[in-house]
Amino acid sequence: MTNVARIIILTRHPSELKESQRSLYVLLQHTAEQLRSRANAGEVGGSRKSSALRTTSGLRGIFDTTLRGKYGRHQGSLLFGEHRSRLRCHRPGSLRSVDLAPDHNLISQTALYVLRCHELRAFPTPTHVHVVNPIPLGRGLGSSGAAVVAGVALGSEAGKLGLSKDRILDFCLMIERHPDNVAAALYGGFVGSYLKELNPEDLKRREIPLAEVLPAPQGGVDTGLKPPIPPMDIGKHIRFPWAKEIKCIAIIPNFEVSTAMARTVLPESYSRADVIYNLQRVALLTSALGQSPPNADMIYDGMQDKVHQPYRKGLIPGLTEILHSVTPKSHPGLLGICLSGAGPTILALATDNFDKIAQYLIGRLVEEYKAIKGEDITCQWKLLEPANDGLTITQDAPKGVKATEGMTYADAGVSIDAGNDFVQSIKAAVASTRRPGADAEIGGFGGALDLAAAGYNEAPILIQAIDGVGTKLKIAFAMNDFSTVGIDLVAMNVNDLVVQGAEPLTFMDYYACSKLNVPDAASFVESVAKGCKESGCALVGGETAEMPGMYQGNEFDAGGAATGAIRRGQKVLPDKESMNEGDILLGLSSNGVHSNGFSLVRKIIEKRGLAFTDAAPWDSSSTVGHSLLTPTRIYVKPLLAAVKKDLLLGMAHITGGGLEDNIPRMLPKHLAAEVDASAWPVPDVLLWLKQAGNVSSREFARTWNTGLGMVIVVKASLAQEATAALQDAGERVHTIGKLIARKDEGVVLSNTQGWEQ
Repeated sequence: MTNVARIIILTRHPSELKESQRSLYVLLQHTAEQLRSRANAGEVGGSRKSSALRTTSGLRGIFDTTLRGKYGRHQGSLLFGEHRSRLRCHRPGSLRSVDLAPDHNLISQTALYVLRCHELRAFPTPTHVHVVNPIPLGRGLGSSGAAVVAGVALGSEAGKLGLSKDRILDFCLMIERHPDNVAAALYGGFVGSYLKELNPEDLKRREIPLAEVLPAPQGGVDTGLKPPIPPMDIGKHIRFPWAKEIKCIAIIPNFEVSTAMARTVLPESYSRADVIYNLQRVALLTSALGQSPPNADMIYDGMQDKVHQPYRKGLIPGLTEILHSVTPKSHPGLLGICLSGAGPTILALATDNFDKIAQYLIGRLVEEYKAIKGEDITCQWKLLEPANDGLTITQDAPKGVKATEGMTYADAGVSIDAGNDFVQSIKAAVASTRRPGADAEIGGFGGALDLAAAGYNEAPILIQAIDGVGTKLKIAFAMNDFSTVGIDLVAMNVNDLVVQGAEPLTFMDYYACSKLNVPDAASFVESVAKGCKESGCALVGGETAEMPGMYQGNEFDAGGAATGAIRRGQKVLPDKESMNEGDILLGLSSNGVHSNGFSLVRKIIEKRGLAFTDAAPWDSSSTVGHSLLTPTRIYVKPLLAAVKKDLLLGMAHITGGGLEDNIPRMLPKHLAAEVDASAWPVPDVLLWLKQAGNVSSREFARTWNTGLGMVIVVKASLAQEATAALQDAGERVHTIGKLIARKDEGVVLSNTQGWEQ
């Protein structure tokens, strides 16, 4: 069994339960006033199903760990309505009464706070809650944190609010202001967390339950007012790795230390030395507990504490002596020891000899308690390990509904057969991209590249790029045309490789959809293959993910990654050290929008009342959609030809951010680009978009490419030769400016008045 707190919410009548179950539940009856309040708030609930919520508890402190192990149980039912009931839970050595009235019990009180924050004054009727809490109360094992997490989850389920885990954390931290055990119970595992500052006025409100004073929480009063709603993201957490061989020995005595009492013994302020002492060890401990094999000395030192444990020795007889009596040397297998939260549970981390370490600690604790208090106590010990599931919510099938038998993956919306058909349909296109070093055969578990066969006898420098198509896909969906966006995907990657002087060698794509449409997907991959052939790289593999419910209709998303190489001894561009004032800027023409700025493109088209099937105002021979789907130009082969002749100092692929953001990326900090905007023609589609959207020249230059897909830096003495080499390869080349000393802006644009026509 796992040390989890479980809440079962029933929205069915007890008569529908088995006799053995019925004794565990009490039907929740609302008074007429509650029903009227509920009617005013709007009906919630009514489904005939049950939900099980689980939260886990664990090590508390600045960092918390959710632990899994064995505990006994105490359980009871909550009665919602006019009458109150109480459950007295007998545990070894103590007697605890837990109030089960919904406005007094912490779990239901927390749930009511969540409901009231959402304009719901009471639980749905009938609502039935059965609590099973295997976590010993008052032992520093995070029972309050688990109760608060369970309460917020109960409110979310009862009110059908659908709160995410991060939003559940916000509500939890309004109630339990110490995020350590709350975050561990909610997320599971080894967790570090902190809480942002909250509004002091909100924290004074009586409507918020407080978990500080268990077993009788304060606050949570129904004043009739809407309680303060927690701000978004008031707590932050991170999960740290935990070495699998580390286990936790929990020594649990049969006396209690309340959270409130444990906190009152702490001082109002600490010495600087003590705080630094703890912070240094915490910073080290988070890494040490994830290392395998564990470093016992490092963990033991990291678990030493001068902020909490020294002040609680009066509450736990012999605490200091017990903690100092065991070390990794005296007890092999031990890694570290500390007090669990407020105590009195003692936690020892170990990798071996668990029973010997546990029996020694129990003996010392019993001995010290007898010597100081003059009383006998008993202890139990449990071996725990991290539980990584945290809060889980499951839905049971309604009564009378039988589980479907013999379900297949296709029943869930994923067709294995369609996937196999798709692979077969694209094999020829993929194989057409083969090149020396890569056979472009798909169907295996990975793509292979033989660098030697690719012509690299010495180990080259590998350059990698990853990118997507962006919202240009929206236009492809509207036009039901996927024959060009694969070229865009390749272009966005290989153009980023070539600006560094790299030859593209391989490409891989990712295609994600809700339902695989084989013809559409094949059309897309065939266009990817076209882009690969144009850039000289092999399509060595890809991933097709069919995820029902993630996308709508024929929509999909696509990403790609390319790998290129630079020969040993060749410079990785840009060569910033060789750049100087007076160096010449060359521009290579684009053929339209390429693949950036399409969110603004679509907004302008919408504002002008155009459909993608309408004739394009900038090109009467094409429709809006087909014109905008013109694929991004691939500049690889012309640029590689110039690179091999060592003619170029740097290149900038003009993508998102336009001229203003991309040109400075290739320049040293002391140089800027002086650019003459009249030196190249701007495609009609871009001029129309600028005018139709009333886009300023500054915004135009930082959103779209303005007619240049590449900007290149060359030495003035080599400008003519570089231009000729690029023109011979089929490029339209424009001399657009030069490098100057940088004063403020990285790009100084002139003569932009031509863009206004």
